[in-house]
Amino acid sequence: MPGLAVNGAVRKRKRDDVPATKRKAPKATTGESTQNKILQLEEQILQGREHYNNIVELQTLVAKFETKPRAATLAAVSLCRVFCRLTAGESLVKSNSASDADTQIVSWLKARLRDYVDGLTAWLGGEQGSTALTLLMRVVKAEVSQTSKRGEQAWKTESGTFYKVVKALLENEDVEGARQEFVEAFVEEHDDVRFYTFSAVKHVLKNSTDGQAETTGSAVDLLSRIEGVPESEDQLEDWYGEPPSPTSNKQLLSLNAHRKAAQEAWLAVFRSPLTKDHRKRILTIATTQILPWFTTRLELLADFLTDSFDSGGSTSLLALSSIFHLMTHQNLEYPEFYTKLYSLLDDEVLHSKHRSRFFRLLDTFLNSSHLPAAMVASFIKRLSRLSLQAPPGAIVWVIPWVYNMLKQHPACTFMLHRPYHPGHRIYASENELEDPFDMACLDPNTSGAIDSSLWELETLQSHYHPNVATLAKILSEQFTKREYVLEDFLDHSYATLIGQDLGKELKSTRPPEVEYVIPKRILTAEVEEGGDGKALSRVGRLLEGALGAL
Repeated sequence: MPGLAVNGAVRKRKRDDVPATKRKAPKATTGESTQNKILQLEEQILQGREHYNNIVELQTLVAKFETKPRAATLAAVSLCRVFCRLTAGESLVKSNSASDADTQIVSWLKARLRDYVDGLTAWLGGEQGSTALTLLMRVVKAEVSQTSKRGEQAWKTESGTFYKVVKALLENEDVEGARQEFVEAFVEEHDDVRFYTFSAVKHVLKNSTDGQAETTGSAVDLLSRIEGVPESEDQLEDWYGEPPSPTSNKQLLSLNAHRKAAQEAWLAVFRSPLTKDHRKRILTIATTQILPWFTTRLELLADFLTDSFDSGGSTSLLALSSIFHLMTHQNLEYPEFYTKLYSLLDDEVLHSKHRSRFFRLLDTFLNSSHLPAAMVASFIKRLSRLSLQAPPGAIVWVIPWVYNMLKQHPACTFMLHRPYHPGHRIYASENELEDPFDMACLDPNTSGAIDSSLWELETLQSHYHPNVATLAKILSEQFTKREYVLEDFLDHSYATLIGQDLGKELKSTRPPEVEYVIPKRILTAEVEEGGDGKALSRVGRLLEGALGAL
């Protein structure tokens, strides 16, 4: 590069010859400028009351979430820190000696906090739902960590942040993700959060008027996610707020108080309008997640379960487990239990998606050797009759179950083979069979099954599916095998049965013969000559035309 000319000579420019210029500082980006402004507003608020109006400016940014989501989120985080510090410093507490001006300031700050909480609850169903829930629960922690009396009041009051959070989770739409996070991160981790969540759910359902069905569904969803049930008071040790003591908030240390809170929440759900899907979801978790809370007031839960059991259909199937648990563990009296159970054996039970669950329960209910033989025979006979129209996946469980029941109840083995005898009701004459079993009778003690035979299972030996036919032949052999493990035969379907056949290896080295060439003619000339040759010929031409089009 050429230099500068001095006295006709050319010399290279030295570094000192270059005029010094000042470097400009890089301009801050819009995002950094907004962030700095938010931080500056936050610092000023914490410096003194004269800057409290900055709260309004930050809330204005929060309200612009749809147009400026990043700035709104930063402002929301900043306001969370502001309100947490003001709460910890008791700036939101009205003292007895406060002047009118101080009282107005406290009221104004509380109003701004309410606006802030209401704004964040609207975020729970959006992309920032997790952030909103985290910020709200930080405010809750600041409120409930105050002195014992104020902290306890913050949990209970309907104007408190915690109650508003639970109410928003129940009444707002599309907040399922926030409900799940709320339960997993807070309810399951902290005993006081779980206790006051039950209390808040009860009050929300009690005060709900508009959209009560949707609120009830959300309550069922939230409560059904709570799996942890404390078994002793020693397990009550994890606290989100101020730890309770024997002199303050002592109900949190009582296991009975926790059980009562859970009972009242679930009873509020039972008294609310429930759809069929809500009822099914409750019954699905009743034994594991609801019954442990009702150890002392079982009669309150028994009414709901018996009503569900009497309603019929799949709802009755789901209520079976809980009803039987109350009968065996809590001495609940249900005298018509087996009659109702017998009535559930209809044309749909073997096709139901709850079939596996029902089979497990049925085997448990009839496992006692003290049941009358006539009753057991009715269950065996009715399931055998239903298996004639059942899918193979259900039949492969019915047959081993019948085998096990016959071994447990030898008085029923006469149903396997009944030769002709003038005294048997099953024969009208030596060559005429008349089954005395009444399929329409819903009383297992008077259905006449004990005088019948299991001819249905012999029919299954000719079933189209080879697995069913082979399995049915075990009843024609001697009963020398041990009882079958029924779990091995559950959860079968057409897909699993076909998969088993496809996974088998061919025993013969010679490949099976299959027809893989599409025939040109369906009806041969010999067939066409017999009968109405013209009609057969027309059918043949039509079929050939269809094949040609393919």
